[in-house]
Formats: sequence, structure tokens, C-alpha cells
Amino acid sequence: MRFAHFLVGLLGAASLAGCSQQNVPAPTYCNPIDLDYGWGGFRQTLARAAADPVIVLFKDRYYLFSTHDTGGYRVSDDLVHWQNIAFAPEIRYAAQDGGRYVAPAVATDGEYLYFIRLKRDRAARTTEVIRTSDPDSGRWEHCGDVRRVSDPALFVDNGRFFIYHGLGTQQSIRCFEVDPETFEEIPDSERLLMPVIEHVDDCEGGYHFGRREIYDEIDARDWIGRFRWLPSPEGAWVVRHGDKYYLQFATPGTISIWYADVVMEADSPEGPFTVCPYNPVSLKAGGFIGGAGHSSVFEDRYGNWWEITSMWVGNADPFERRLGLFPVSFDTKGRMKVHTRFGDYPMRVPQRKFDPETEVLGWNLLSYNKACSASSELEGHEVAFVGDENVRTWWSAKSGDAGEWVGMDLGRPMRIEAVQINFAEQDVDTTRLAEDYTAYRLRVSRDGEHWTTIVDESSNRTPNPHRYVDFGRSIMARYVRVENVKAMLQGKFAIRGLRLFGHGLGKAPARVERGAARRNRRDERFAHVEWTPAQGAEGYLVCFGYAPDCLNLTVQVKGNEKHDLVLHVLTKGQPYWYRVDAYNDSGVTEGEVFAENVEYEEIN
Repeated sequence: MRFAHFLVGLLGAASLAGCSQQNVPAPTYCNPIDLDYGWGGFRQTLARAAADPVIVLFKDRYYLFSTHDTGGYRVSDDLVHWQNIAFAPEIRYAAQDGGRYVAPAVATDGEYLYFIRLKRDRAARTTEVIRTSDPDSGRWEHCGDVRRVSDPALFVDNGRFFIYHGLGTQQSIRCFEVDPETFEEIPDSERLLMPVIEHVDDCEGGYHFGRREIYDEIDARDWIGRFRWLPSPEGAWVVRHGDKYYLQFATPGTISIWYADVVMEADSPEGPFTVCPYNPVSLKAGGFIGGAGHSSVFEDRYGNWWEITSMWVGNADPFERRLGLFPVSFDTKGRMKVHTRFGDYPMRVPQRKFDPETEVLGWNLLSYNKACSASSELEGHEVAFVGDENVRTWWSAKSGDAGEWVGMDLGRPMRIEAVQINFAEQDVDTTRLAEDYTAYRLRVSRDGEHWTTIVDESSNRTPNPHRYVDFGRSIMARYVRVENVKAMLQGKFAIRGLRLFGHGLGKAPARVERGAARRNRRDERFAHVEWTPAQGAEGYLVCFGYAPDCLNLTVQVKGNEKHDLVLHVLTKGQPYWYRVDAYNDSGVTEGEVFAENVEYEEIN
């Protein structure tokens, strides 16, 4: 039996058993999530993508809906292993694009799962609402119509049904209430929750910056005073935790690694809502893939909270996106925290109640900038890109022939626990979607001469753009090689990132001994953070927040040579605290917390 198939079967059995046995490990996953993903038609081209996701727990199962995805939705018992469910023909054929939809709004009252089926026809004045008590069947029934609004979210609270909406530079975030029996809008129930931002200088928080401007740059020093695009608030979502209501919306716009969520609090689902001081609540900048906006937060069957979110690729099309899953917690002060630190490293999904602050897997990235070789390389997509930790670059062989390969030398034997192979779509033929899969073998060696196959997916016939394999055991190796059997869609054999996780068996980096942060004199939304380089570091985590006990935001800076960063996501008039941690393939060394200098500086 092939090892990878054995592992999937083992973890699937564990999920069915609820991991009740103490010796059954919780399944792990790695962002971006490895799904088949739909091929959406955008302004420029056809691209593999999904975005604006919603997960709802209904009758003890998880249902996932997302924009531009397959003509249906997905179901899971453990948030790791997903199966597709197609809409019944009468639903699928009534929708545009073969059953695809945009900005799904899904909620449950316990008896039914409701779905506001928003189609791309902007001339439509109303939008259909459908429901089902048996989503596994794919059968839904019409239960009403609501006026067509942009990026709707459906929220059910103690029998009351609310619709939140708003999208774009000329719209604000609003809500209105509907009759749960007829979905007719209740007169005079419309509420303004956040006004339109008319100029970038009106943005109290710099997290609104970045729409179509900063793209994938981590450092913002070249953008001071140059932001001109208005933010595009979108993707409203509401959850209730205790007696508090948390309203999220995304900003500044989806085509940036700075795509983030803002959160506001209220004592009522109708507001008034107050912007939280620890914003943005959901931010994933730096590392392999960035973006954490237009999200939905949900509670699992054990009382844990999670966020399913949009992550940005933007290669084939600016709106090429993937999905990410992050743990969420609420502290004793009611502050929401989305745990995106090392958010594209493997994480556990415990099938029990857990604390995200302490449930840390602790595997390190072993593959960053390691020496690589290949059977061939296409001009502009050289082999060094396979280990540069950037989803927007990739290595490609000159062909898709069987036998093309790419290899990595870790420099010394390391203990490998898992691998994520991110295949790239190079010169693919999207008319052959039945061949949307990569068949391959993963082999390892200690000496570069004697090889062992540890993953054999040579017979694979399912889409696997971000294939992740938890080996379930430690594998000692220095050399790793991925060998092509069949490239996806008749294209070339190409990989965005060969990412290995485990323990480097070396020394963790030295501690960052000194850090300083100064706010910009002319624009307090910017801050210049500096630190002393740490010996042995492969990168740094710049952690910051509005209070010493709430360093809830992290920007990952790759490479030891960089020792400063200009942030642009701060809030005017609000002091911040910082900490710079150093990391490498053998561990993480935490720095000291420090306050920013009260003397602002002009950042050139």
C-alpha cells in the first residue's frame, strides 16, 4: 500500500472516531489548504481560485462554500479532509457559470442551512434565498428573495435574521433585518454600521492602505505619502461570543498580501459598532503566502473558534486566490485574536477543546533557500525559486515529461515530519480539466546515492495544487527529490515551493538583543522598526500590538541580512509595543518587548 494513501486512510479513520483514543494524533494541515479549487473566469484569464469562504457547522458536519469554486460546496468531519457535493441539477443549471456563485452568504438556524445565492448578474434587483435540511444530498428549495446587495452575510441570532452587506469605495457597511418565514425586509430596519471612507487621509488605520498599490512588498517605506487608491471595504461577517457581537469586514482590497480583516464590537447585532483598538484582527503578511481577508469565523463542535479566509496568489490573474484556515481565540478581555503567526506552517486540528496559544506543533521550516538542482529549468523560472518561500515565483522544467525532477540538499541530515509540494500551472491547457492533477514520487536520501521512495502518488488522478503530507513518523534525510510522472493539464512540470518541515537538529538562532521603533512624524500610520541581526537567524517575526499583553500582529521577514522594516498598518494616535523574534530551521528565539520611541522621525 502506498504510504500517502495509508496515511489518508489512517487520519480519515481517526476523524470518524472523533480522536477519542489518546494514542491517535490530531490531524495536521498546512496553508494554503490543498483543495481541488475551481477555475474561475476573471477579467483577464482563467485561473485556479477560490475566495470569500464560509464554513458553517450544521448537524455536526462542516460545510464550506467559496467564490469562483466548484459548482457546489464541500463537507468535512474534521476540517482537514473535504469531499465535494454538487448542487442538484435544478439548482446547478439555474445558476450562472455551471453552478458557480460569488460571495456566499450561508447560515443556519439549526433546522435548515440557508444560502443567499448571489450571482454575477448585477442588473438583477433581487437575489434568491434557498435552504436545505439535507445538504449532503445537494437538494435545496426556494424559500424567499431579498434585494440584491453586494457581499451579503446572513446572521441568525435568537430567531432573528439579519443581512449585512457592502462592497467597494462608494458603499458603506450596513445591515437590515428580514422576516425568517418570508425573507421580506422588515421596514425601517436598515442600519448604517460604518460610513464610506472618502479619502485615504480619512483612514484612521493604515491597514486600509494597499489596494492595487503595495501588492507583495513587505516594506512600506517607498509608499509613504503615495497611497491614492481608496480602500474597498467588503466581506462583512458577524459572530456572537458571549454577550458581544463582532462585525468583521475586509480591507484594503483583495489583490495584496496586506488583505486583512477589521473587527468592530457591539452589544447588539444592529450596533452601534465600535472599531477595536487591536486592528487589523486578521493579518498574514510575509512568509510563503500572504493575505487573510474576507473571512468567516465559526465555532467547531468542541467549542473552538476558527477563521476560514482568502489568501492571495495573483499570478495568472490578480484575483487568483486560495483558502487558509487559522485558529481564533477570545481572551478574558473579550479581544478576538486570529492566530496567523507561522500561519503557513503545519498546524494541528485537535478533535477536542484546545487553547491556540499553547497548542503549537513546533515544526520548523527546513527548506528555505537550500541548495537545489533539477533535470532542467525554464528561463525565468530557475531552480532557486523552488526554495525561496514565495508562492508568486516558481521553478519549471522545460517539459512535462515523465522523469523531470527537482531536488534539494538540506546541507546536513535533518528530521523531516511533513512536506508541502505546491505545484504551479506552467503552460497548462485549461480545456483538459479532466487531467487537472500531478502524478509524482517523493524520494529521500542521506548520502545522495541511496534513495527511498516515501510518497508514491504515481497513480494519482485528483487535483493536488498544494499537496501536503504528514508522514506520521520522523524521516532522517539530507537530500529530497520530487520526480514527475505526469504533469497537470498537459503543462510543464513546475513547483511554486518544495517546503519541508520538522527539526533541523542544529542550534536555534541567537536572541535579538536590541530593538527600536519610531513613528513617522507626518503620518502616524507608519512606523520604522529596527533590530540587531541575530546570529544563525534565517528570518524574523516582527510582532506588535496596541498593548504589551496584546502583540496580536506579526509580519514575517525572510533572510538574516534585513534588520529593519517600515510598517504601514498602524492607527493614528495609538501607541504600540513590539517584539522581534528570530527563527531558523532549528527553532525560534523570542525577543524582548519594547515600546516605541516617543520621538517621531521622518522616514525617507
